[in-house]
Amino acid sequence: MAVVLAARAYAPVAIQRYVNGVLDRTPGYQGSIGDVDLSLLRGAYTIEAVRIDKTGGRVPVPFFRARAVDLSLRWWALFRGAVVGEVWLDTPQVNFVVGPSPADRQGGTEADWRDTVKALLPVRIDRLTVKSGSIHVRSFRSDPPFDVYLRDVDGTADNLANSRDVAETLVARIQATARPMEAGRLDLRASLDPFRDPPDFDLDLQLNGLALRHLNRFFRAYGGIDVERGTLRVDAELASHGGAFRGYAKPFFESVDVLKPQELRKQAPWSSLWEALVGGAAEVFEDQPDDRVATRIPISGRVESPRIGLWRTLANVVRNAYFEAFLPGLEHSVGREQG
Repeated sequence: MAVVLAARAYAPVAIQRYVNGVLDRTPGYQGSIGDVDLSLLRGAYTIEAVRIDKTGGRVPVPFFRARAVDLSLRWWALFRGAVVGEVWLDTPQVNFVVGPSPADRQGGTEADWRDTVKALLPVRIDRLTVKSGSIHVRSFRSDPPFDVYLRDVDGTADNLANSRDVAETLVARIQATARPMEAGRLDLRASLDPFRDPPDFDLDLQLNGLALRHLNRFFRAYGGIDVERGTLRVDAELASHGGAFRGYAKPFFESVDVLKPQELRKQAPWSSLWEALVGGAAEVFEDQPDDRVATRIPISGRVESPRIGLWRTLANVVRNAYFEAFLPGLEHSVGREQG
């Protein structure tokens, strides 16, 4: 009995050392964790204060961190003959970083994270849950530096094991919501059938109410402009079957003002001229009744050679402004139910 109690007391320490070893073996990255809580009844363990940093670069933020990561068995699936697991991420944050050199960039592509996950939970993952997460795209070397992000990311991915023993369908389904920057909402729904070769997928995305002024540091870094007012809405659908995909994205820029008269005295003349040109172009192509610039961007091709219809996109800007305005919302013109 004493041996069992001692083993139970030492188990969290052993797991902590094992997890730290797994994270440190990830190519290009090093990891650290805090305390480990072990739950034998649930067949689970919870890792606190998870942090993964890029090595050998000049990136001041971690690639991944989370308040806690819970890894457990799905007991109900055992009664159907399947040994699968579930991962719960509490307040996770992912940081992608862009920069002029590899040392200044961070994309997570240096490692195969599937190997890391398999080592941490050596059964197939069937369900992934994210609570209060965030995704950032940052630049520390641009002028000015910027941080474009999604916050309050909540989502689930179900049937990742793709087993008839777990569900009636082989299709994995993903649902997520998020807040872009400080205002608005993003909704994502997707399905994936990985057993088709190549895999089929169906994705719907809607972003609404993003205040453009929250993106001003990004606009200044890449476009040299400031947006005083306006919002962005995007409706998009994309579906793939047999290796070919097609879809569209409809961006709507509403009530956009690029330049205020009082700003003319605060910045260089060339900056004011450029902003005036951009603002004037927006005015020319507005759908006047709705004060909205919009277009429909057709997307097609294959994964290895995607195509975006540039000329059709430009023609659709004119169509929206002068002939027939595009309507916000999904068209439900692509995709199909998979089963």
